[in-house]
Amino acid sequence: MRRYPIVLAFALLAAVPALVFATVSYRALEPEPFGAGLALIALAGVASALLGGQLLRRGDALQAEIAEERRRKAQFEMHSREMYRELERKLEERTAELLRERDIVVRTEKLTSLGRLVGGVAHELNNPLMAILGEATMLRQRCDAPELSRGLRVIEQQASRCASLIRDLIAFASLEQRKVQVLDLHALLEGALAQAAMVAPRLRVEVVRYYWHNPLVVAGNMEQLQQALVNVIGNAHQAMARNESGQLTLRSRRKEGGRIQLEVSDTGVGIEPAALPYIFDPFYSRPLAEEGPGVGLGLSVALGLIEAHEGNIWVESEVGRGTTVFIELPEADVGLAAQGERSAVA
Repeated sequence: MRRYPIVLAFALLAAVPALVFATVSYRALEPEPFGAGLALIALAGVASALLGGQLLRRGDALQAEIAEERRRKAQFEMHSREMYRELERKLEERTAELLRERDIVVRTEKLTSLGRLVGGVAHELNNPLMAILGEATMLRQRCDAPELSRGLRVIEQQASRCASLIRDLIAFASLEQRKVQVLDLHALLEGALAQAAMVAPRLRVEVVRYYWHNPLVVAGNMEQLQQALVNVIGNAHQAMARNESGQLTLRSRRKEGGRIQLEVSDTGVGIEPAALPYIFDPFYSRPLAEEGPGVGLGLSVALGLIEAHEGNIWVESEVGRGTTVFIELPEADVGLAAQGERSAVA
């Protein structure tokens, strides 16, 4: 609509020379030359109007092309920003993944080096320690003096703690293949719970169980898997030792892909976020572990034993509210489980 007044303006501008010619030169020219000149001027006006209209149409087309180019440029810039954000996100994910892989490599090297160091030492220390523990027990049983008996009991308790640490060292450094069998995971949990309760600090612990409705079976070594569960549950007891009571929650469920997941949750002091990446390091001291031993191999041994069974273990915690240890293991083949049951019956 805007171009029609402009075309009319062109036509009027083109008609001005004709009007001037007709007004000024009418008396000076003959009718025939005057008519011819007037026709030429009118023709020039028409041509100017047509040319103006064409120029206007060309201008509109150029404006449309410019608008389309701006739209394409805006789309390209928006797409470029989205691609940049996506690349930045992928770079951050890849960097985090590389950092996790580096931590795993460093941790594996630490565990390997420590295993070589303590493997032989633990066996050599075990024999004299068992002699000390046995003699202390015998003397305490034969001793009638209360003060001396109390001192012998302390020796016996501390020797038992050292023996437990040496067992962890031997399990940590052991590379031997042990018997693999089909195991009921819920029975393993109950056995580990009973063992951990025997050496747990004196406190009232409420055990809450949320077990999967069907039996869950895994293929592995019973002693190793139970040792890993005992270490995890023992750590939960130690985390709740500052309180007079606590709640220990055990969960199990079947996941997709033939995996089984266990959860061991406590209501203890929790772990600071800065300490979470290091709790599986050997002899790492937890800042909040005010009760019980602050250093040890419990989680390091559990990590090695779970990974030896092609499983995963990780921890989530909140300071002041508690900690949850997740253990994921491959589920045993149904045929292998049935074969194991027939062998047990036989």
